[in-house]
Amino acid sequence: MELARTRKSMAAPYCAVGVLSKNWLVNCATLIARAQAAIPFAGVEWSRPIWEVSDAYRHRMRSYKADAPVQRLLFTQHSVRPRELGAALAGPFGDVVKSLVCMRHQQRGQSAVSHMVFIRATRYVYEALADRAHEIGELTGVHLDAAVAALFERERESSAYKVVGHIEEFADMLDRNGLCRQRLDWRYRRKVRPCFASDGRRKGDGGNVKRRGLLPDEHTIQAIGTLYQHIPRGLPSTDPASADRIIVLIATLMVCTGLRIGEVLTLPARPLSSAEDGSKLLRYARLKGRADDIAVEWTHKPLLSETEALVDEVLDELHMATQGARGLALRYHETGDLLADVQCASEIDSAVLPSVLGLKSRNVAQFLQCREIPVRLLHGRIQVSRTDLHKGLLRDHWTKPVIPGGHGTGLALHDALCVVYANQMHRGTKTTLTYAARPITDQNVSDFLGGREACASIFERHNIVKRDGGRIEIRSHGFRHFLNHLLDEGGAPDLVQTKWFGRKYAADTKAYQHMTAVERSAQVVSEVMGGRMRGAVPDIASALPADRAQTFLAARIHAVHDVGAGMCLHDFQMSPCPRHLQCTADCNDYVWREADIERIDELKRQAAVVSISLDTTRELANDGVMLPDWITHLRSKYVQLMTQLAPLGFGQTELERYIAGGGDG
Repeated sequence: MELARTRKSMAAPYCAVGVLSKNWLVNCATLIARAQAAIPFAGVEWSRPIWEVSDAYRHRMRSYKADAPVQRLLFTQHSVRPRELGAALAGPFGDVVKSLVCMRHQQRGQSAVSHMVFIRATRYVYEALADRAHEIGELTGVHLDAAVAALFERERESSAYKVVGHIEEFADMLDRNGLCRQRLDWRYRRKVRPCFASDGRRKGDGGNVKRRGLLPDEHTIQAIGTLYQHIPRGLPSTDPASADRIIVLIATLMVCTGLRIGEVLTLPARPLSSAEDGSKLLRYARLKGRADDIAVEWTHKPLLSETEALVDEVLDELHMATQGARGLALRYHETGDLLADVQCASEIDSAVLPSVLGLKSRNVAQFLQCREIPVRLLHGRIQVSRTDLHKGLLRDHWTKPVIPGGHGTGLALHDALCVVYANQMHRGTKTTLTYAARPITDQNVSDFLGGREACASIFERHNIVKRDGGRIEIRSHGFRHFLNHLLDEGGAPDLVQTKWFGRKYAADTKAYQHMTAVERSAQVVSEVMGGRMRGAVPDIASALPADRAQTFLAARIHAVHDVGAGMCLHDFQMSPCPRHLQCTADCNDYVWREADIERIDELKRQAAVVSISLDTTRELANDGVMLPDWITHLRSKYVQLMTQLAPLGFGQTELERYIAGGGDG
């Protein structure tokens, strides 16, 4: 499935040439002419090797990326020296690459990052084609093989795997538009997904070595708790420590909810609500798993019962800490005037500007110059018009939405939770500008948690280190890894983890599971010894003395696989699955936790499918179609599933209601 997803995402766009000519030169000229006539990136100059394309993405940019650098497409060769751009992709080859990038953007609206990986792939092809003077029409499969060979020499296996897919995409696009003398029909024959690309384990470790850097240790999480308890609350926005307090609140939310950093920074001002059973639900906008990069899917996440009180407390405090900036954003939204609450004349004297704008600095001239506000001298004093002043001050205020979209899908700044005054997150290095409001960005959070050059992290500034005295380093995504790891250790099924963390594909959850095969096996052994497991293996262990049972389980259980309704103990390194994954059909390798409420939805679904299949098979048998083996198979699955559902208070009557209701309840 993973490979199918990759190929689907790399599928070449439609033919842009129209009716293909047998002459590849004609096709090439047609493609380039059409691309030049309809460039999807406003304001770029075709002949330049560097395209600034930020404007093409403004309609879908979320506020937490406000500090992101200008987005550029570099149609250049590999650089010879570090941090220097290479020479431009010359001649028709460069024009074709630009044209194909335009095609990709018109059809699928790919991100600038995706376009740059595609361009990087074409650089290897360009180098491999040097023996044909970079003439794209002379390209063959031999050149593409050489490009991949150079790719794997230059890049790590994990990144090279992705680039290979884009080289394949490039070859497909050339074929569809008839841009080569001969059709390529090319695929890299030895393309194998790196084992650590999804599961994070190094080759040859047998799955028993944990990944480094992704999973923060408990001491790091405890450090967040220490900061939460010791940094003062209720600080004024002009106090440098107020920024520390806000970031600690955001970090606490990520630890308790497992949300991505962008999902936390785009929360609405009041995201909590109550479900029918009284539990708390958190409303947020999903960042991933959407149909495209523009549409917004608002969804609700149930809070973990142990974190409800803390999350409620944190959200209330964060709402209060950002209330002033949010109120300012609302006034601007209603009036269109940042100075709506300021009583001043149409002409303002520079001497009163600090008090009007709440500035500490008395260097008014420099302040006005930085914002390109026109001034005039009157009797030796600087004067500015109210209109010009307001226009210059707008540079400091975020006038765009936090999330683009119409009513009910977008989110305005005054409706967002994570909004502060301009410069408030600079912790005193700049004056907090209380006349303008801005969203908190992921760069702000990154600077606080990890620091960067000339910017100490929050841990360094509060003298908090690891137990061994080392520097605490953590990325915001580490909190998501930590919480997922805790749930995995606690036995939450893969499907539950996938759904609760808002992932689209269950396979992606594997990247967040840090238990080794040995640890997972030991966990199941402990549960079997504790009498919490059912199945053929636990039945054998229960009949043995405790010491022999422990030895038997240690020898028997070497692998554990989540299979939805339960767990499989078969070691696939030793032999393939003899039951073809028919786990619930009386398989000796199948085990399950008794009264496992976390799996009830999957158990209901499978039981309903088996029940309907069994009824259909019986009807066929009544019509003379003999299917005794299939009926026996379905009956064994039905008995197994209903056995697991019985301790959960779900029997035949409840199953019939479930089926009649279309799977609801």
